[in-house]
Amino acid sequence: MNVPARTEARDGVHEGQRACNRGQQGLLVDSERRRGRAAPEERSSRLSTATSNPAAAAAEIGSTQRSRGGLAWTIDLLFLLTWRDLKVRYQGTILGFFWSVTKPLLLGLVLYFALSEVVRFDVPNYQLFLLAALFPWFWFQTCVMSAIGSFTGNGNLLKKVSFPRYVLPLSMIANHSVHFALSLPVLAAFSLIFADAPGWAWIIGIPLLSLIQVVLISGLSLLVATINVFFRDLEHLTEVAMTLLFYVTPIIYPLDLVPDRYQWILLINPMTCLIEGWRDVLVDNRLPGLELWPAVALSAVLLAAGAFMYRRLERHFADVL
Repeated sequence: MNVPARTEARDGVHEGQRACNRGQQGLLVDSERRRGRAAPEERSSRLSTATSNPAAAAAEIGSTQRSRGGLAWTIDLLFLLTWRDLKVRYQGTILGFFWSVTKPLLLGLVLYFALSEVVRFDVPNYQLFLLAALFPWFWFQTCVMSAIGSFTGNGNLLKKVSFPRYVLPLSMIANHSVHFALSLPVLAAFSLIFADAPGWAWIIGIPLLSLIQVVLISGLSLLVATINVFFRDLEHLTEVAMTLLFYVTPIIYPLDLVPDRYQWILLINPMTCLIEGWRDVLVDNRLPGLELWPAVALSAVLLAAGAFMYRRLERHFADVL
């Protein structure tokens, strides 16, 4: 009695597979173009394929990487994986991208009440003071914690498909960078309410600080994601380290309140300089000064270390995963 039902289900699966294969063929044809941008409808089809079957999409693009050229193909794959993650994350939700700003906003509300109303933490414009640090911090934290498992979570893909593995953590970073960009209007609204209107410092400071933080995140993410392939406990250690780092970064308190003899502990943390820089721009509407240079130097060192570690160990990924 159940045979017809199973037959219909099997036919449905076969039809779905045929549809997916047709989408992959379209992706393959498009990827083999040596020049020019894809038409909107072609890009839409390609994104659909990446969303429904990312492994197959990566395999199809990976088979034609030489025809596109290394950089163009890598950018295309990065775009596809980032878009796939964004669509899968919010598929079926009502509020969509708004969920990306709810956690910093809710935590900021709780901290504001606890520290300004209960503990009587006296900081001018403390609402904006908190949010100007929480949004960049969550950008940093979510990028690193998402990227650290990007290699171990795609072991089958790494063993079967030849493509630049570093695209996987970079797609996680790009994903959460989009979320941070979407939070900037929220910060602008709070700036209008609790401080001055966004000014010229925003135009220069936000891209500058974003670039430095992207370099920092990319280097650290590539480093920990590579080491995590061989030492799986690192993912859990990093989670604990992020919790500790939250409190040794001046997010909920001003750096000036820390005694001078302990400030060096905070200043060796590149996020301290970046958080202070974000507050200079978002709260005080002025560009950060020379105190930002330690973050620039440490970010460059981490990027070099991450790239070095990746190049040394990447060829052994398939043996371990």
